[in-house]
Amino acid sequence: MITRTPNAALGNEAAGFAANSRTTADHPVVLVEQDWRCPPPSAAGSATGDRIAVGRWAWEPGEGLEVSSRCDDRFCIVGISLTPATVRFQHGGNVIWDGPVMPGSIQITTPGESVSAAYSTSCRVMHLFIEPKLLSKRYEEAEGELQEPLRSIESPSIFRDVAVERLATALEEVNPVADASGRLYADSICDAIITRLLTRAAELTPGAARRASPLPKWRLRRALDFIEANLAQPIGLADVAASAGLTRMHFAAQFRSTTGYSPHAYLLRRRIEHAQMLLRTTALSVLDVALSCGFGSHAHFTTVFGRMVGESPNSWRSRMRGEGLIAELPVATSARRRDTET
Repeated sequence: MITRTPNAALGNEAAGFAANSRTTADHPVVLVEQDWRCPPPSAAGSATGDRIAVGRWAWEPGEGLEVSSRCDDRFCIVGISLTPATVRFQHGGNVIWDGPVMPGSIQITTPGESVSAAYSTSCRVMHLFIEPKLLSKRYEEAEGELQEPLRSIESPSIFRDVAVERLATALEEVNPVADASGRLYADSICDAIITRLLTRAAELTPGAARRASPLPKWRLRRALDFIEANLAQPIGLADVAASAGLTRMHFAAQFRSTTGYSPHAYLLRRRIEHAQMLLRTTALSVLDVALSCGFGSHAHFTTVFGRMVGESPNSWRSRMRGEGLIAELPVATSARRRDTET
């Protein structure tokens, strides 16, 4: 049996990832881990904290392998099995799994936790290194309210999710030296994995099935008018809730019940729709469009735009101008239509 632990003396940059796996971009796409569960050196390099670092670890045994790791204090780690394997997995010194795992098997470790694994077969595992503040943001987008997201997803047990398996497979196939569009595609897949895990956790939470009553039409109109008047401002859930005369928690649940979308998701889509109009009808730079639509940086705007529209702002602007078309996002449009029919 071979035993390995991360080589702290070398540091994450030398010990964690193969040097020839780095991209020349400002963040990794999928890097090959040399040490199990070691985050890449650029994992905390994003100024906005909006990106997820991704590593892939594999073992082709001549004999068994034992590995251990203490989760970095900066990150929550989502481990996803890409192949069948046989493993004995320990969390905090307790054995939580001893036997075969299938592709799509998931284990989530919160910051600072210690885990170890003993593999008796070959394996290939993907690790997502996620900052808690990004989980908080995605939780608000998915569920429409601010809670402690780690509490919602933390579970030392191993479980399987077919949707996450498919997303992880697609992520693994992204070119490790992808261009900007490839990195945007990878970011979108990572976002989809997080959203799936948060949604799954919410569905399993006691009382999650209870549906809130819809917003009265006058409260909904106040909220929508407030959003429209403040697309360029850094407003949050509390601001929109106050415009409707409700607490943040009650407003979020009722808004979602009425429109089908969280307040944050609706706000983002309205901002992107407004950005599309500006890109199509004005000569403003992409940065000026971003600032005019409430985004704090070019990078954040480009990431959100790409996630919702499927291409970069510059690419969309060129295509729309060439075709003489104006495209709208159907989700936010349908939300407004639903309001007028209420």
